[in-house]
Amino acid sequence: MRTLVIIFLFTFTSGIATAQQSIIDIIKTDSCPGIEVSGEPVLYVGDDLFSLINGGAELYHEFGFAEVLAMEITIPGGDPLKAEIYDMGSPEAAWGIYSMTATSNAVPFQAGAAGRQGEGFSQFVKDKYMVYFYYQQVEQTELQYVAGCLARHIENYIPQPRLMTIVSAREEEADKIVYFKGNLGLSSLYSFHYKDVFGYSEGAAAIYPDLKVFLLKYDDEGSCIENYDHAREFFLNSNKYHDQLSLRGSFHMKDRKEQQIDCYFENTILVIFIYEGEMETNDLREKIVDSMQ
Repeated sequence: MRTLVIIFLFTFTSGIATAQQSIIDIIKTDSCPGIEVSGEPVLYVGDDLFSLINGGAELYHEFGFAEVLAMEITIPGGDPLKAEIYDMGSPEAAWGIYSMTATSNAVPFQAGAAGRQGEGFSQFVKDKYMVYFYYQQVEQTELQYVAGCLARHIENYIPQPRLMTIVSAREEEADKIVYFKGNLGLSSLYSFHYKDVFGYSEGAAAIYPDLKVFLLKYDDEGSCIENYDHAREFFLNSNKYHDQLSLRGSFHMKDRKEQQIDCYFENTILVIFIYEGEMETNDLREKIVDSMQ
């Protein structure tokens, strides 16, 4: 018998665990012949996630992680297989943690709104859920069957956040396109400062071999202007950077690795380019601005 670990989400009322209907609908064993639930689910809520994830739970919480639960499921004939379903609280957060956990050696996996597969794991995202599978050996057809069953039971198909599309305006395909919130997610891509200097609402980045492109979005133009002015003053007076230059609607500087950093104010979004040497970015900036319309 094959063992499959599935993650369910629960809430607690008066000390009694009650299942959320949306999660119960994700694993309808009566509509998935051959899949049988076995064992007791293990619930991880809030800070309990730290006992499940070593050295990574902070990022999940920054996105708004809600809860996750694990359960074993058996499928006739095969090795054990484990799955985890994360309720990230919103589709944007699910896309965010999915994009942040990308690995360079993964290949596409056909499940949900987007999926990938690497050595010993598969994952996909759909609605506010991110689903992980872990295994040693498993037939691809059986893995797709289980993933397809779970994905069908997640009702809403929500595409990636618009910022992820806007930030990838360059003709070349990016090595990585990421959606993030908070300073922890931003710092994992480039460490501007240990504190949140920008105060943005949501962000996206496209990572290329020779260029990093960041979009930091604000709720309105007034908030964008205020935080842009604050960030500009901070960096122009920071000894971590040099060759600072302030122009109308932009500021520029170099970091200690001699990387050039250009920051532009564009309506409700800050557009930031980071690169080495000389690079013409005006055309790309225009494409990004046009995509905002």
